[in-house]
Amino acid sequence: MTNSHNALKISSARLGAFRLDFIMDIAHSLASRSSTENVFVVVESESGMKGYGECVPRAYVTGETPESVIESLRHLIPVLTGEYFTTPDGVVEALENLSISPVGSENPAALCAAELAILDLAGKHWNKSVSEILGFTISSEPLFYSLVVPFLRGKALEKFLEHAAPFDFRHVKVKVSAENPADHVRRIKSLLGSGPEIRVDANCSWSLENAPGFMREMADLDVASVEQPLPPYDFESMASIRTPGVPLITLDESVKTISDVEHVAAAGACDVVNIRISKCGGILGAVRVAEAARKHGLEVQLGAHVGESCVLSAAGVHLASGTRSFRWLEGCFGKHLLRDDLCEEDFRFGFEGRVFPLKGPGFGIAVSEERLKAATVSCEEVR
Repeated sequence: MTNSHNALKISSARLGAFRLDFIMDIAHSLASRSSTENVFVVVESESGMKGYGECVPRAYVTGETPESVIESLRHLIPVLTGEYFTTPDGVVEALENLSISPVGSENPAALCAAELAILDLAGKHWNKSVSEILGFTISSEPLFYSLVVPFLRGKALEKFLEHAAPFDFRHVKVKVSAENPADHVRRIKSLLGSGPEIRVDANCSWSLENAPGFMREMADLDVASVEQPLPPYDFESMASIRTPGVPLITLDESVKTISDVEHVAAAGACDVVNIRISKCGGILGAVRVAEAARKHGLEVQLGAHVGESCVLSAAGVHLASGTRSFRWLEGCFGKHLLRDDLCEEDFRFGFEGRVFPLKGPGFGIAVSEERLKAATVSCEEVR
């Protein structure tokens, strides 16, 4: 590419890990944590504009850790620094090429952080939103996010739902285990009332022996969906419990790529695919997985890793508002969960889980360098 008056050149980048503390302990059958360690990427143009990206490495989802992501980014970022991009389409094309490179395709969380930072910078450079950069439909209609209830018991559960009840959520997802999941759902329904639609997430904790009975119990409780009831790649068993009259089966840990979608569709293992931007390699990867799912007659849900900052939340809002293809939405917890966030504004869902599409250049949020610095665990320059 050649230099021109309005070309974008990424002149430098920095990356590292940051930690955000939760206001309460969060648990499900695969993990328990009181904080999250995420990875950030900040890219800067010749004119001094900055773009921000983020990923949430989870070893039990993509096999990545903060350390492995940072190592991958040391190879990914230099591919795009120093080049001149004359159009937004050129940036998107370069990101698509990066996604099929060996380092990009094998390290989806790392690819996500790099992609989001570059999209944010491109939007600011050309004074366009990320939705416009990606050719999404621009809509001002609100989005309605789900409440996600972590695995809590007794007074802790009551306190959590007492705080959540005034929001009058339309959709609620409940984390359950193999220990009396029906009783747990009944308890939550008694505390929240009959208003919201309920779905559950077993996080791989059920077995082929107990799952059929649990599925029937969930049907009796009018549960709309059971997410990841069995281990990720036991597609045959998943298909065997997907019988008439039981809730929809949603798969999350089982599906990260188009190839995964094709495998679960061929096996008849699910009805819905849970798409998380960080595990799918960014917004572009999430779009590809969603399109593959719909091609095979599967519905899609927008998921989120617990502990996402406003950067990933904003990316999810652009994806959800720009495509309007998701049956359920998760994320945008912000300071409902985090003791502090990275943005200047208080970006989180409101009444009914409502979030309005974001406007303005890039992701339409203002990341605070001061807050990012305060949360940073490690940082390095990449040129």
